[in-house]
Amino acid sequence: MNIDKNIVFIGFMGCGKTTFGKKISKRLRCEFIDTDKFIENNTKMSIPQIFSLKGEDYFRKIESEVCSYIASKSGCVVATGGGIIKNTENMRLLKKNSVIIYLKATSESIYRNIGNDNSRPLLNGGDKMEKIIKLLEERIPTYEKYADITIPVTGATVSNITDGIMEKIGEIFVKKICVIHGPNLNFTGIREKGVYGEKNIDDINNYISKEAQNMGFDIDIFQSNFEGAIIDKIQKCYYDNVDGIVINPGAYTHYSYAIRDAITSVQIPTVEVHISNIHTRDEFRHKSVTVPACVGQICGFGEYGYILAIQALNMRLK
Repeated sequence: MNIDKNIVFIGFMGCGKTTFGKKISKRLRCEFIDTDKFIENNTKMSIPQIFSLKGEDYFRKIESEVCSYIASKSGCVVATGGGIIKNTENMRLLKKNSVIIYLKATSESIYRNIGNDNSRPLLNGGDKMEKIIKLLEERIPTYEKYADITIPVTGATVSNITDGIMEKIGEIFVKKICVIHGPNLNFTGIREKGVYGEKNIDDINNYISKEAQNMGFDIDIFQSNFEGAIIDKIQKCYYDNVDGIVINPGAYTHYSYAIRDAITSVQIPTVEVHISNIHTRDEFRHKSVTVPACVGQICGFGEYGYILAIQALNMRLK
């Protein structure tokens, strides 16, 4: 899955932002930033030392500088400190180029996780449970205000939570590809097997779906023998926010200026595909009136041509 924004985890201390941030960054194969660790590495001091020697205001100032740095990046997974949401400018910066995930935990589960941890400056001195409850009540409305996704973490396994986060991320970031088969392609496997191969359209579609999903795409496949239906489908791609189109216009390739205009009008990157090498066949097949509206053409590789087209769109979309 390719992400073009940052994934930023917010939530109270001890809710698992670092744990799940690392797991999600590994799944997505992208950079991981822990804002507290980033501050410690750059100041050469631990968070308790910063609070003790410099004070909370100094820490929050450095934290805001880190938010500005993160806002300049993309494709990172970020675990934030629990109080980062206190500064509205921090959240304005993070929201610019991020999906914000709020890990929601109960005060009881937070206490179980960090009750014996004395490295949390804001919880030192007095009854930790009382401090957790008080801070949590203050912060929950702000966490909920900025969250794009809320994930309850109390009582669930690490594996289930990680899978749930990935599912939510997928709903936001998975790119949509529409594959359009033109006229007579429903007869693939029946017509001219020496040209179009032995596989029927269902086998080809299953192959396309499996390979596209392995690349992380949400795939939609459509076939029609009617020019108007193909144009309607291309236009529907616009309203469905489809990211790329793979089209085999069949015989319409050679004379359908209407399909060409439809491809041009939606302004969605489109790759034209042909199972056979149209340039070695009948002369009338050598010319494509639709390809000038496309980013490229792939022909002569059988059903694998559809996969090559999706790979090309993948590179283009990146």
